[in-house]
Amino acid sequence: MLPYFVSFRPQVVMEENLPPYSPLEDPDVQKLLRNAAGVLLPEYLTPTRYANITRYAREWFPRLEGRFHSYGKTKQIVLFRSLGTRHPESLLFESPSRLLSFFLRKGSPWGYPLVLKGDKGGGGSKVFPIRRAEHMARYAKRLPDHEPALIQRWVEHGGKDLRVVVYGDHAVSYFRVGAGNFYNNVCRGGKIDHDGWPELQEKGIRAVRHFCREAKIDVAGFDLMFPDGGDPVFVEINFHFGRKGLGGTEAHRLHLRKAIDDWRDRCLRSIHKRGPARDGSLHLESSAP
Repeated sequence: MLPYFVSFRPQVVMEENLPPYSPLEDPDVQKLLRNAAGVLLPEYLTPTRYANITRYAREWFPRLEGRFHSYGKTKQIVLFRSLGTRHPESLLFESPSRLLSFFLRKGSPWGYPLVLKGDKGGGGSKVFPIRRAEHMARYAKRLPDHEPALIQRWVEHGGKDLRVVVYGDHAVSYFRVGAGNFYNNVCRGGKIDHDGWPELQEKGIRAVRHFCREAKIDVAGFDLMFPDGGDPVFVEINFHFGRKGLGGTEAHRLHLRKAIDDWRDRCLRSIHKRGPARDGSLHLESSAP
């Protein structure tokens, strides 16, 4: 039997193509997934549907375990801790009101300035520098009280941070250089520098690739800082990231398509390396986690 791939993405055609919401209880769909060399997942899916598809698939792209297990800034800190990844020293709270109660009793464990973060929100919308104790209550009240919150030790980033976007084995990096304020986000006036500090870019890419292998993440954007000569500091994982520094939406799609083609080639090489089984069928045992 010749190896084939199944695509749940209408814009990426493979040997077998299924609508994104194909019924997984259908025995024919299950058989198609079981016998495939690999399955390209839909662009959007829930954790439950991810589990239901991958229970049949031998190989799939992209891996989303890390994404589902680290959605939100507080869970990302837990992930960083579990993998021994360098990150800002942090205190996590169930809600901003719990955080504020702690702060009013004990103050900052690191002095000032420090950083207050809500669990969700992109573009720095829920991230605030706290330069004086009396500022904490004002900004904590801006965060949704039904979501977790955290405070972090201040990291001296030298007015820049590195964005590394991973597409499978491929990575794109660029520095975001701030406009003289706390935020380096492009949407807040930060400038994109693709060529600056090349040795730091390479160092950041190596660190992110290692992290992604451990965390089972195939597509994401990472924000890193370099306060000293040590390992980069992982600040945040962005599973929904801006495209401007990548060259726009079309460039993002090209990077993603290259990652898909590379994944497909790896699957085929693995099959050819193992060779046929004694009964003449192809060895398709999964190497996916």
